[in-house]
Amino acid sequence: MLDAIPSRRELLAWALAVILAVTVVVVARPDSASAGNGAGPHTQVVYVATGENFPDALGAAATAASGLGPVLLVQQNSVPAPTLTELNRLQPPEIVIVGGTAVISAGVEAQLQALAWGPTVTRIAGANRYDTAAALSAATFPTTGRYPLAVHAGGEQVEGVGTAALVVRSVSLTAPVAGTVIVNSTATAQEPTAGDQVGCSIITGPFLDGAFLQLWESPGADGDFAQLAGTRGFDVTAGQTLTVNLVCRHFGTSGTSIIRDSALTAIFVADT
Repeated sequence: MLDAIPSRRELLAWALAVILAVTVVVVARPDSASAGNGAGPHTQVVYVATGENFPDALGAAATAASGLGPVLLVQQNSVPAPTLTELNRLQPPEIVIVGGTAVISAGVEAQLQALAWGPTVTRIAGANRYDTAAALSAATFPTTGRYPLAVHAGGEQVEGVGTAALVVRSVSLTAPVAGTVIVNSTATAQEPTAGDQVGCSIITGPFLDGAFLQLWESPGADGDFAQLAGTRGFDVTAGQTLTVNLVCRHFGTSGTSIIRDSALTAIFVADT
């Protein structure tokens, strides 16, 4: 059945979700749990799972990724020193315990509640590892839409751009919940006339935005190329469809610049 074959868009979205999931998991034994990588000092939520077995931490990975928080590991009846050090560094307003008291005791929960900055500590658990994974999913992911979401437009098309702004690439994305759409653009510019310029920007309309302009001036060598790239974020509300364009134009006397191998990728990140 052709409609059962995943589209390029779906494959990219799932690939990004897997990448995010992998990058937030702290891989460590309970006696050697280490600091999370790249979470930063403004992390809003940390997920705590047992380090004595893998299923709860594995199930928490995608959930943590959607909230841009790490997974840290504990023992049943204690919090290892490296994990405690990392919690003190991050000071997250919210800590979510993954699993029941048979894997993470009420004593550990009390220790987390007693941390100096007074985090809100909640627990997501089921009767077994399967119920816990299902409870994590139910608490995190909507029944309509999926996130992280991504859309991508790219290829080897060649566009001649003149002194009027031209939409070279366009993508649209509908947010299932409130969040931010992060858009990245790349394009190869060719401008053979010395002193002439070609510029591109990421914008929701048809015209260049000077605040987000990537501009290149040619030294004049025939066939001279430059790579233009930029990133911009847009806040979106639940259900909002955002259309973002890569807009380019020529500046100068030669009349035309060439844009080739352009791409535009938008990634949705949900608010926490």
